[in-house]
Amino acid sequence: MAHHGKPRVDFYKLKSSTSSSVNRFCCQLTDKVVKLGHTVFIRTINERETQVIDDLLWTWNDSSFLPHAKLGDRDDVAPPVIIGHNASAATGHLLINLADEPPENIDGFERIAEIINDDADNLKKGRARYAFYRKDAYPLHYHEINS
Repeated sequence: MAHHGKPRVDFYKLKSSTSSSVNRFCCQLTDKVVKLGHTVFIRTINERETQVIDDLLWTWNDSSFLPHAKLGDRDDVAPPVIIGHNASAATGHLLINLADEPPENIDGFERIAEIINDDADNLKKGRARYAFYRKDAYPLHYHEINS
């Protein structure tokens, strides 16, 4: 899965101010990308948030199942979705960044997704990440999400 150049960075702006809306959209986006046959790494803030996303991936949709594991779990076959708070060793098609700062291993991915909402602190941190990517000339795309 080699790619050349910088990964595309998509910012998804939710019309909500709850962290649960960000987590649910993360699951929806993950489901869509996995159904297209790609891998996803979900980067969380810390171990507690990793567990929140792990639990949510089991329960967010009654009619869908996303095979997933936490980074470092030992398995014979790697599932299409890996969750963890340290992206330095991760690679794949899409990195969904749920942390406050840009990921440390951006170029191991084809695409980066940043999910922001109307919460003032979340918006401020999202703008800082947007400025980081823009400064380094990453291809940026912005999407308003109404659901």
